[in-house]
Amino acid sequence: MHTLTVLYSRAMSLLSRLIMKFISVPAPLVYAGAGSSSALMQAIGNFGHQRVLVVTDKMLVELGLVKQVTASLAEQGIDTVIYDGVLPDPDFGQVNAGIASCKQNRCDAVLAIGGGSALDAAKVIAICSGSDQEPANIVGYFNVKSRGLPIYCVPTTAGTGSEATMVSVVTDAQAETKCFIVDPKLVPDAVALDADLMLKLPAPITAATGMDALTHAIESALSREASEDTLRKSLAAARIIFQNLESAVADGGNRSAREAMALASYYAGSAFTIANVGYVHGMAHQLGALCHLPHGLANALFLPHVLDFYRDTCAPQMARISKSAGIGSANDSDDILAEKLVERVKELSQAIGIPTHADVLKPDQVATIAARAMKESHGLYGYPVPKYMRGEECEAIVRKILPVGE
Repeated sequence: MHTLTVLYSRAMSLLSRLIMKFISVPAPLVYAGAGSSSALMQAIGNFGHQRVLVVTDKMLVELGLVKQVTASLAEQGIDTVIYDGVLPDPDFGQVNAGIASCKQNRCDAVLAIGGGSALDAAKVIAICSGSDQEPANIVGYFNVKSRGLPIYCVPTTAGTGSEATMVSVVTDAQAETKCFIVDPKLVPDAVALDADLMLKLPAPITAATGMDALTHAIESALSREASEDTLRKSLAAARIIFQNLESAVADGGNRSAREAMALASYYAGSAFTIANVGYVHGMAHQLGALCHLPHGLANALFLPHVLDFYRDTCAPQMARISKSAGIGSANDSDDILAEKLVERVKELSQAIGIPTHADVLKPDQVATIAARAMKESHGLYGYPVPKYMRGEECEAIVRKILPVGE
């Protein structure tokens, strides 16, 4: 049965790669460095917009960060409408409320300020506000009929890479599942990677989002759909994160580390939007949906275990990541370098305060998470994983993160 599953998954993955060869994925215009958000605001004015919907969350409004970013829009005579109803793992209700606000106020562009939740929601809001499409009708792959409104992104965390991707994730609250909307039309028009906006980000969020970016980098590097271009970005992202994440967590005001992480997150996003991710994400999405765990933390919990599962057949690919990141020595074999990569991931997680177990996970949820993860990871638009996993192997990995004693 496993052999048939592998053959089917390989056939579907091949078909997926053939489809991707005929799809052009654009890249956003990027402003980077200290103060780059101001440059983006100036560009929004130059593009002739008159009224912009700002998609964000209440905390960033209360902290004054949204006003800090958008001040120059007012100076240019551009009106802003604030929609701050986005919560972590935004659902269709939040997205639809944003669309209603955008249409009612006749906004002609959408500006996302925040973490991955705000960016994901804003991308769907922009698509549907500028067209007659409904969010529920564009779920899946390549179902977006028209571009919608221009979308601009200012990420305030370094992790999801949503500012670079053709992906948005929206939660179906009733079904407790995450829905994927994937289409090149979701790629933002322009983004600002402004590390100054991340200097006060709390250490736990810095840690979790940083591990999200590392997971993107590693999974896209191991992907069977990796190209020379995506691999270059994946390896650069992994190297930067291993070198800077611990510093960013230890000292949030370390501007150099923050700038490095912002760039790494973008590189990783640019890589995985083409090369895709793998089993870590397949499991993390289910854990997040059922147990309401932050996505970056869920990725961090599963990452070392999935890498350990890969080691026996993927040592050369894992060794390539280790060599690029300066892990191990020149005389180490591929097998040793692969093992050291797993240990380095564990060491980094421990250093930045990532737990090894999910206290909210219940034993009776293991089978459901594994089954859903396998369904997401295989099939036509499944993940191009370097080694196929059985359902029982997936369950075994999920059990590894159960609370101690369960």
